[in-house]
Amino acid sequence: MRKNAVAFAVGALFAAPAAFGQMVFGNDTIGTVQFYGKLYPQVISGSSSGATQPGAGVSTLVSTTNVLTGTTAVENPGRRLTVDTQNSYLGFRGERKLGNTGLTGIWQIEQSVNFDSPGCAAGESCSGFSTRNSFLGLQGGFGTVKLGNMDTVYKEYGQVVSMFGLTSGNFISASNVLSQIGVGSSSTARFHERAANSIQYFTPDLGGFQAGLQYSPYESRNDVGDSLNKALFSAGIKYDNKQFYASLQYEQHKDRFGGSANLGAAGLRNGTGSGSTFVAATGAHSEDTAIRLSGRFNFGNHTLAGDVARLQWKESGQASGAKFVKYEHTTFAVGVESKWGGPWRTALQYVSGNEGSCTLTIGDCSTTGLTGKLYALGVAYDLDPQTFLYVFAARLDNGPSARYNNWASSNPARGGDVTQVALGLQYRF
Repeated sequence: MRKNAVAFAVGALFAAPAAFGQMVFGNDTIGTVQFYGKLYPQVISGSSSGATQPGAGVSTLVSTTNVLTGTTAVENPGRRLTVDTQNSYLGFRGERKLGNTGLTGIWQIEQSVNFDSPGCAAGESCSGFSTRNSFLGLQGGFGTVKLGNMDTVYKEYGQVVSMFGLTSGNFISASNVLSQIGVGSSSTARFHERAANSIQYFTPDLGGFQAGLQYSPYESRNDVGDSLNKALFSAGIKYDNKQFYASLQYEQHKDRFGGSANLGAAGLRNGTGSGSTFVAATGAHSEDTAIRLSGRFNFGNHTLAGDVARLQWKESGQASGAKFVKYEHTTFAVGVESKWGGPWRTALQYVSGNEGSCTLTIGDCSTTGLTGKLYALGVAYDLDPQTFLYVFAARLDNGPSARYNNWASSNPARGGDVTQVALGLQYRF
């Protein structure tokens, strides 16, 4: 009997047919497992120009004297050619009905694959197990609950503007401007996140409507010497009838100090260091928030999409003197993707971040030159339903005070504009 059971299980594991190129194994008795992924290496040519020079008028958040200081000319990074795997990934997911409970257990383990440089040279991202959306959860009439490391609801429901399904990890991604502070390029201020240690809940689909909630607690809260609470909360609601999609999202980051960590004017920071090395001053706290409206409309062989977001970075508990209090600005993105019959597709998008407004504890605050604009276009040629060749081109224009960055192999100076062109191949399964 035991041998028969084992033989049945092994046979059933490979019994399920693949659908739409996805490799699915198993059945309702033992559960199903799917092996999936997306690989898209590309060759990129990039260059930068127009870095802001000493003496230029800039935002107060860049210089306390409102002028870019120094006497040495600022150089632009030279043109270079790179091969990059972008955010290629491999994953495993599965589900199993849990007896007669009406519940289904669901799970997913997903990881980045950096196959262009597997040795992980200095400054490059490395692959690892479960580095991307990975979770264990339950699904039933109440909806879906998941525990793990997952894209926030804000990210999952929003940013509908994309080129051939790419929303992050590429120089054409709208998130490079749409979800960034622009004063600096550190991810401490970004609202396009995957949150570890998360609890996530989605309601059932109710006539095309669905809502989601997510909370990621700060696991070191109340440790000796740690007065911060770096928690994350994300929520959203969406409507989808296949032809029309609309969503509203909200996200809050506590004590991440996205403002101070990105300021070019060190004297205004509520702490020391910058970017990932920023250390908040004793008694200082922050609350960074974002709200975004997204919409997409399919008509014939064309898709029109748009996002508009209001982002705010706010801090309290400042020491004496002129210190950062708040910066907020509006970003938006529009895009269109078209199928032209046969194997050809095209995509166009425009993304913009405005100067916004800022507040200091003492004195006026200028946001002059804190603008960013991303222009991108792409052409794809489908080799089969899962594989296509593509060409991307993009121009990122930084205002004289801004430091948006979409160039993975370099770190352009403030005000530097970036031009990139890529030839790539994508295979999704």
